[in-house]
Order: sequence, then C-alpha cells, then structure tokens
Amino acid sequence: DWVLRRACLDAVALNRGEHAPLTMAVNVSPMQVQRPGFVASIERVLAETGLAAELLEIEITEGVLMDSTDHAIDAIEGLRALGVNIALDDFGTGFSSLSYLKRLPIQKLKIDRSFIRDVTCDENDAAIVEGVITLAEKLGLTVLIEGVETREQFLYLRERHPTYLQGYYFARPIPLDALTDYLDRFDQHAVLRDLAGA
Repeated sequence: DWVLRRACLDAVALNRGEHAPLTMAVNVSPMQVQRPGFVASIERVLAETGLAAELLEIEITEGVLMDSTDHAIDAIEGLRALGVNIALDDFGTGFSSLSYLKRLPIQKLKIDRSFIRDVTCDENDAAIVEGVITLAEKLGLTVLIEGVETREQFLYLRERHPTYLQGYYFARPIPLDALTDYLDRFDQHAVLRDLAGA
C-alpha cells in the first residue's frame, strides 16, 4: 500500500512537468489481488493522491490466476472499470495459459527478459519473441519487451519489432529527482540516431 501511494504521488509530480502524460507502472503480488477490498484500496489511493486512473498501470503475473481465478478476473475487471491499465508481467515464464489470456481484460503483455538475453543468437528465443508479439497483436494488446541491456539487443529488436523496449540499456533504476533531470535532458532523437548507428 505504501509503495502504491508513493508511486502515485510521484506520478502526480512527474505529470506536472513538460513530459506529461507519463504512466506509472506498479507491480502487485497475487496475494494483493486476492485480498478483499483490493480494488477499493486502489480507488482510494487514486482519490487521495489525485492521480488520473488512466495514468496508473498495475502489473500482474500469471501467478495471480493460480488461486480463485474468477475472483482475480473480477478484481482485474474492477480495475479496468476504474480506468486503470493492466499489464501481464513476465509473460512466458509461468503457465501462459491461452485460455486465461483471452479472458483477462489486459492491455499489455510484457515479454520476460529470459527470452531476450540470447535473442540475437538463439533461434528458439527469437522465435518465442516473434510468436508472442504476433499473438499479442492479433489480440489487440500492446507489447513491452523487458531486459534490453545491450546495443546489439536494442538494434536487433528495434529492427524487427515496432514495440516498446525496457532495460538497463536505456537507464538503471534512479531516484525521483535524478529521473526528473534525466527526463529534462532526454533527447528523443537520440534513440533514432542510435538506431541509425550515428
């Protein structure tokens, strides 16, 4: 609860800047989703902090479906009714049940970093990444690829997959004030120059 409230407050502060709108993603555990009053607690934090619901993204893992699947889906649907976005994190490392995937009211799939580490040299990893992206596109989902740590991975993925990338190649975890400075200095054209090899 403290992490969620702090993240929402930080998101409000970040969205006062010139880089708005910025979405804040917060991981929640399967236990939190199963807890009675979970959706109400999210709604309360949004009201207390003043963060617009559409600027919050709750990240869940496939483990959230292990116990009381119907309850978990109801909770996720409750969040969607508030306007909160939902991402399925670490996709491909759990049960990856396609029957659950078609039932979940999610907007984003996050491909786990374990498939990215050797994506440039392992045909199986490359095939899995391509397959998940194709599946997600057919389901109308956004894709985010986690664990991009090298220029080689970045160029390989960016050339083949027009999707979102995340990882240490772009930045490591930093305090809020350093993040604000980073955003102020960030040159959107730098990524394009990097892609072009400039």
